[in-house]
Amino acid sequence: MFHERIKSATTTDHQNAEKHSYGQEIMSRTLTKDQYGHLLIANYRYIKPWEDQWSETTFDTTALQLDMRKKASLLEDDMRSLGIDPTKIETTPLETSASYAEFMGRMYVIEGSTMGGAVIVKQLGLNPNLEGLSFKFYGGYGPDLLNNWRSFLGVLNTIENKTDQDIAIESAKATFNAMEECFIQAKTAQV
Repeated sequence: MFHERIKSATTTDHQNAEKHSYGQEIMSRTLTKDQYGHLLIANYRYIKPWEDQWSETTFDTTALQLDMRKKASLLEDDMRSLGIDPTKIETTPLETSASYAEFMGRMYVIEGSTMGGAVIVKQLGLNPNLEGLSFKFYGGYGPDLLNNWRSFLGVLNTIENKTDQDIAIESAKATFNAMEECFIQAKTAQV
């Protein structure tokens, strides 16, 4: 199945992006409010402009049920709980996906991060430094998480043409690399 190939091909890129996302602090429950703000800003910098492009796609995305997959508003709510004004966040300039395969490569990264969010949200909720804050983004789809992930993989696995798969893989790699840069830049943001 294609989802296994894309996962294998992007493992290093995924790990590189995760190096900058405060994983140790999250798991040890020592993440500070500023660090949490950095994570929200990093995700918002990429996700907001990408979601804004969805209406510009020239290919059929109906099977993805994009309306239920939007995350920018969740990030905005979480940032507001920290006193961060989302309208002041500089977003990453992104080129519109040129093809369905390229779009799906980006989607793979963002949807996959929702799976990781299920682990993260538990740790954030147990962190005394973050008491009283909102964790909507990392809470993702809540009880619908696995069903939504399986639904996404079902659509992803319809990409059978090797050329299209290669395009999706390169797009996913580029997305992981762009997210890594967002994490690096966000660490210097004023929260």
